[in-house]
Amino acid sequence: MNSQRWMAAGLVLAIGALVAAPEARAQGDVWYEVDIVQVRPDRLDDFNELYLDEINPALQRAGVPWRSAWMTGEFGSIYERLFVHPLGGFANLDTGGPLALALSARQLDRVLNRLREYTVSRRSYAVLYRGDLSVESDDVSGLPIARVTNLEIAPGRASMFEAFLRNNLDNFRAAGVIFGIYHRQFGPGPVVWQIVENLRSYAELSRGGILRAFGDADAARALDELAGVITSVERTVLEYDVSLSYRGAGVTQ
Repeated sequence: MNSQRWMAAGLVLAIGALVAAPEARAQGDVWYEVDIVQVRPDRLDDFNELYLDEINPALQRAGVPWRSAWMTGEFGSIYERLFVHPLGGFANLDTGGPLALALSARQLDRVLNRLREYTVSRRSYAVLYRGDLSVESDDVSGLPIARVTNLEIAPGRASMFEAFLRNNLDNFRAAGVIFGIYHRQFGPGPVVWQIVENLRSYAELSRGGILRAFGDADAARALDELAGVITSVERTVLEYDVSLSYRGAGVTQ
């Protein structure tokens, strides 16, 4: 899995029988943790130094194989940073997560205190990668721009959205439309499905989203099929931050 695919997350709400808890899936599921941090503008250099000198090395000592860092692109909050790393398993959180594993209690308190000093807010999410609904390619590995489309799905219609993607995978592949699908499961905000496309440049934003695979003639049909399924759309653009990212030996980005 390309570790430069970006993802974010949300909270699954169990309200009677209307919204179920996360569906139990295969043991081979790939989960990611996503941290979205709003940095104090006057402490950005200190924040970067803390990640480079202490947080990233601690994560590596704890066995986290890679971490991708992203900054808001041309549109959005310019002091927002996003970090993605493999979750490894929820049981790991019972012992405090990777930082608690690599640092002593005193070191961890010091790092967390510095983070609070340098940041305005931090949101953390768990996100499930849906490889069965994605069209991936090594050709997008390492591309510097990510277009992220967040979709809220009407209650009870997630299966319709999944069916739309699954039934059109061959169309996407034939058109050369490459994307990853992620389902945010835990964290603040609504349940959100995410379409993540890696781009070579901002110029590629003008070519449109994944529905370009249908062409002008069939795009209307695709939109009709999704009518009443998608309730809101949000698009963001991110730039890969090489300086705050790392990868271990044998990890492809």
